[in-house]
Parts: sequence; structure tokens; C-alpha cells
Amino acid sequence: MKTLIKIAWRNLWRNRRRTILTASAVVLALFLALIMRSMQFGSYEQMIRAGVNQTGDLQVHDTGYWANQSIDRAFFYRKKLGETLHGIKEIKSILPGLQTFSLASYKKQTKGVLISGIDAAVYNKQNHLSNKIIRGKYLNPNKNEVLLGDKLAEFLKMHVGDTLVLLGQGYRGITAYGIYRVAGIFHLPSIEMNSEIVYMNLKTAQNFVYPYQPGLLTSLSVFIKDPGQLQTVKTETEHRIGPNYEVITWKTMLSDILQTIKADNVSGQIMLLILYIIAAFGIFSTVLMMTMEKRRQYAIMVSIGMEREKLVWVSIFETFIISVIGIVIGLILASPIIYYLHFHPIPITGEMAKMYLQFNIAPVLPFSIKAHIFLSQTIIILVLSLLSALYPIIYLSKFNVLKAFRH
Repeated sequence: MKTLIKIAWRNLWRNRRRTILTASAVVLALFLALIMRSMQFGSYEQMIRAGVNQTGDLQVHDTGYWANQSIDRAFFYRKKLGETLHGIKEIKSILPGLQTFSLASYKKQTKGVLISGIDAAVYNKQNHLSNKIIRGKYLNPNKNEVLLGDKLAEFLKMHVGDTLVLLGQGYRGITAYGIYRVAGIFHLPSIEMNSEIVYMNLKTAQNFVYPYQPGLLTSLSVFIKDPGQLQTVKTETEHRIGPNYEVITWKTMLSDILQTIKADNVSGQIMLLILYIIAAFGIFSTVLMMTMEKRRQYAIMVSIGMEREKLVWVSIFETFIISVIGIVIGLILASPIIYYLHFHPIPITGEMAKMYLQFNIAPVLPFSIKAHIFLSQTIIILVLSLLSALYPIIYLSKFNVLKAFRH
């Protein structure tokens, strides 16, 4: 077998130009496939990460809340529930939240808004909201104050220090109303969030919707250590907290994003298929040319007693060596570029940037460095290259020695 590999290696370098041309086809196919898939998966990861940072990997609600997101479906936090959740090893942190809708008014301006009651310290640790404050300051846990998005503040014509009036429906049908000082104005990537959300301390929000009993929540956002254990943690959480609560994963909460990703992935796979077909024909054409050029050589080797089976193995080794050379060079060329673009994403401008901002996604084009991208593309290109070896195998098993000498 070593002798056959040596023969294959020497055959390759008898015609350097042909070998380089074949390897170049493999390099180009792998390089383009890696860049394309890394860019796609990087965008998908960014979309999911942005969504999970807002919702959590899991959310715990009162039973039926997700289907009917009304303040009347809120629940009162129990210490036992918190202890149970913190007792699950895979859970990293828990973020309590209270959300409800209200009318926000200042002077003659009125607009419907989403009130988001947050634990200011824990929320900031998770989402770094204080870094998004462009005017004023972040929430003080001991004060009844609010944060507004810059677009909402612009619509209401409000500034830091002004007083916002809120009026809405509270828990169990009571009227929720309050007057709150604007502590700061934030700017988030999402235009929608900047235009609609009012953040306030969790206790302030609880007093706003139901001042008669503490601890009212609409959700507990759960962040886990290993995203790969999502289903396991969900099952364990459901088992421990019992049937009085529902546990929803981010895949349900962000189903629209997942549908978008699936549709985009199909189009990406079609483009890759076209690339694979072009690459396969390029590799096959050079292997075909190589086989035709070596007809006389094959005839001579068979004439002096070399078995056809061994010639077949030589041809397979030639194709394999060229494929490996092309794959190694392709990986060497693509990997530094992908790693650089992973840490220095390409900025997006214009209308595309606005579309990204509407989904609360930073307008950049990131690249993924997940191992499965490199592994899958390498295997596909290697298989395509080795399939090209079928032609010389078929030719060597059937070719006529006398006819080969005449050519």
C-alpha cells in the first residue's frame, strides 16, 4: 500500500499545473462554502442571542399566561418557588418581571406604552441597560421613577426631570394610575422598543398595578449555564415547580425569529447546492483530463504486469491527496478571515440597518466560528472530490490496452 501511495504522489507532480488546477478548485469551493455558512450562522446566532437576552432561555408564568397575556394572569411570587428554581444546578440566574400596558401622557401628548417592571440591579447585570442611557441616569431602586426610550421621549416632548402620567388597567380590574419622574432616557438598537417601553423598578410597577399585596409578577426569566441543556432544564423545572405554573422555552417565545432563520437557511442551502455543483464539475473536469492524459501510462503499466486493481487504488490515492491538499489550503486561507470577522463584524448601513434595528439587533454582520461549520463543509467538499474518482475507477476497470496505445 505504501508503494501505491508513493506512485500516486509522484504521478501528481509529473504535471504540476494540472495538480495545482485541481487543488485550486477544491480550495475555492471550500473557501466560499466556509465564508457563506459562517456568515449565515453568525447572523442566526446574533438574532437568537439578542432575543434570549430579553426573554431568557426559559420563562415561568402562571398557567395560561402565554396564550392570554393579560395582567389578570399574573401570579404572586412565593419564596418556595424561588428556592426550587435556584436549586436546579443548570440555572445561572433568574430575572423577575412584571409587564402591562398603559396610557402615558405628558401635557397634550398621549400614547399607549408597555410598562416593564424590572429588578434594576439584576436586569442591568444581564442586559447592561445603564450603558444605554443617553441622558439622565439609571433607575434608583429606592425611588418611584421611570426610564423612557428616546423616540418615546421625543413623541411626548419630555426631558429628564419631567413628570409622566400613567393610566391603565390593574390587577383584578382595578384602575392603575400614577405620576412618575423621568430619571433617564435610553437608546436601544430596536426602534420599536425605543418608542414603546417604559422601564420602572419592579416594586414601583407592582404598586402601580396592585398596591394591596406585594410580589405580583407576570414572569420569571430563567437563564441557564449551557444552552445545549435547554430541554433537560425545562423538563426538570416543570417537574419541580408543579402544574400551577407553565414553563416556556425561548424557541416558543421567539418562534417568529426561528421561522425567519429556517426560511433564510433554505435559501442559503440552495446557494450552497449551486456552489457544490459548480465545484464538483470543476473537480471532475480536471480528473477527467488527468485520466485521458494518462491513458498510455495506464496501458504500459498493465502491459508490464501491474494489476488493474492496484491502478484503481493509485487513482483513488491521487484524488484523495489532491483533495486533502486543497482542503488544508482552503482551511488555512478561510480560518484567519473568519476569526477576524467574528471579532470585528462588518457594519451594516442604510435600509438594511434599519431593518436590523427593528428587531433589536445590532446592525453588524457577524461570523460564526462554531466547529460544526468547518467540519460539515470539509466533509462535503471531501466527498465531492472523492466522487470524482469514480470516473477513473470505471475507466481503469474497462479500458482496452491496445486502444489506449493508439491514442
